[in-house]
Parts: sequence; structure tokens; C-alpha cells
Amino acid sequence: MSTPAKAFDRHPVRKLATAAATCSSTAAAYGACVAGNYKEVNKEMCAAEFNAFKQCVQGVMKRKW
Repeated sequence: MSTPAKAFDRHPVRKLATAAATCSSTAAAYGACVAGNYKEVNKEMCAAEFNAFKQCVQGVMKRKW
């Protein structure tokens, strides 16, 4: 017999939105960095702020990507 399939999360966007809302302070810092430097865009422009926001969201979701 086969093993039961892993439960599928039917609301991944809702879960991501909740995680992003939980990390509002790091999201605001990243947004401020982007808004303050939008005329001088480069690849690593706000990397530190983005990584802090990404780590926060990953921690809340308990998932890495």
C-alpha cells in the first residue's frame, strides 16, 4: 500500500500575505530603501534590507526558498 500524500496547503498566497504583514518593520525598511534610491537602481541596491525581510518571512512561514 502507498503512504498518504502530504497535506497540501490550499491557501499559500494567504499564508505569504500573513507572513509579510508579520514582518512589516523589515518590509518598511526595504520599501524605504527602494523608494529612496529608485533613480540609481543597481543589482545590490538594497540587498541588506531585502535579506532581512526575506529571512523574516521565511522564519514566519517555516520554509526556505
